[in-house]
Amino acid sequence: MTLDDILRRNALRFPRKAAVVAGSRRCSWAELDGRVDRLANGWLASGLSTGDRIAILAGNCPEYLELYFACARAGLVAVPLNYRLTVEEARQILAHADPRGLLVAAAYEARGRDLVALLPGIHHTWVMGGRDDAAGANYEALIAGASPAPRNSPAGERDCFAIFYTSGTTGLPKGAMVSHLNLEANGYNQLLADRTEARDINLIATPLYHMGAVFMSVTCMMLGCTQVVLPQFTAPGWLAALAQHRATVSLLIPTMINTLLNEPQLAKADLGSLRLIFYGGGPMPPAVLDRALRQLRCSFTQGYGLTETLEATFLVAADHVLDGDETQRRRLASAGREAVGAEVRIVDDAGRDVATGVVGEVLVRSRSVISSYWRQPELTREVMRGDWFCTGDLGYLDEDRYLFIVDRKKDMVVTGGVNVYTKEVEAVLYQHPAVREAAVFGVSDDQWGERVTAAVSWREGASTTDAELAAFCHERLAGFKCPKRYLVLADLPKNPSGKILKRELRDLARA
Repeated sequence: MTLDDILRRNALRFPRKAAVVAGSRRCSWAELDGRVDRLANGWLASGLSTGDRIAILAGNCPEYLELYFACARAGLVAVPLNYRLTVEEARQILAHADPRGLLVAAAYEARGRDLVALLPGIHHTWVMGGRDDAAGANYEALIAGASPAPRNSPAGERDCFAIFYTSGTTGLPKGAMVSHLNLEANGYNQLLADRTEARDINLIATPLYHMGAVFMSVTCMMLGCTQVVLPQFTAPGWLAALAQHRATVSLLIPTMINTLLNEPQLAKADLGSLRLIFYGGGPMPPAVLDRALRQLRCSFTQGYGLTETLEATFLVAADHVLDGDETQRRRLASAGREAVGAEVRIVDDAGRDVATGVVGEVLVRSRSVISSYWRQPELTREVMRGDWFCTGDLGYLDEDRYLFIVDRKKDMVVTGGVNVYTKEVEAVLYQHPAVREAAVFGVSDDQWGERVTAAVSWREGASTTDAELAAFCHERLAGFKCPKRYLVLADLPKNPSGKILKRELRDLARA
């Protein structure tokens, strides 16, 4: 199966049902299937060929989904771009991806023009929501003028569907080549974990250039679920869209959930339609999860994985027990157990499997794991040990194979020769009633090698002192784990996916 088959099937089964909704805009499955045929035909008629890359520079919009599926139907490879990148950052990625076409939203038309001038390999540019001008041809005109003839994809299931460039929180982005099979295999596991039904309505609040929004959308679309596209996440906007469209499921990352819990409108919001929140993409502090379970009044599923692996483990709804026994409470801090089609190993620095409960690097094997990075064979060899992917995450398995992630290898602080796992310290900081957000990281220190440092922001109307925070941590942590310095910020820096950028915090602390 290739992903464009999803549209073809749903157009036959649910022709009049809403496939994609954005505000007052609505597109049925039959209409979406027809637009995808025209778009694929239009691209191929313009001279694009199977395997060519098409870059996408846009914020969340309903066209984003049809772009992905049209690429699948034409046998092209999508290259979604983070719309917040500077021209130079985007140029570096596109110089590496080498696309022949560029789709750009009208809001980013000037940036698209600059990129085309810098990258002679881009032969075709189309503007969504804009007018015909020097920047490129009109997107809707391309669709209107193309053949409506049904088209079968020339791609195979193991062919690349899209190149997702990693968020780059720790360095330059890498191009993960995600195949049709990777997303299909993940979809089946996700359907089981979330107990998705055709009547579910998925509220898309994370960026559609990111793997999270894509795998959640593809999974729901496999059953014919309606997708509601939110232009960007804000707590009031998400609550309003949830009520307006009676959405039942939504993927949120922990920082978004934390924002919702601190939103004054939450107390009066209509949450009646909400069945499930799927969360992942970063550490979930237990204190935040506890509040979410009590206040949002829905089921929760957590998924653990990377862009390169998709979801390897799930902490399913049945595991989210507030008033369970000690073991159940402890496992709320875990990432759950292996997906049906996945395996996890924990290894030491020599690649040897470690005992239950011992921390090591997390390795993953499944049909959802990518085969390689785009044009980076050396990097591919670094992360692949046979068919096992080295995640760079540190964790351990308990006696029932629940996976506990303790840190990123690159985020772990080594102070005085002792390892400090930042997630453990962050979990304590989130317990403090004044703390809204927290991030812990290491800063170089001549005496200790690294100094444990924390950045925090306050809840509305609350604050405290460094001395009080230090005393709070010392009551709950060994002294060497406690932050030696606190940075107080109005908001912690994040990428568009909502992940806290520790690299920027380290730079700020050094400055």
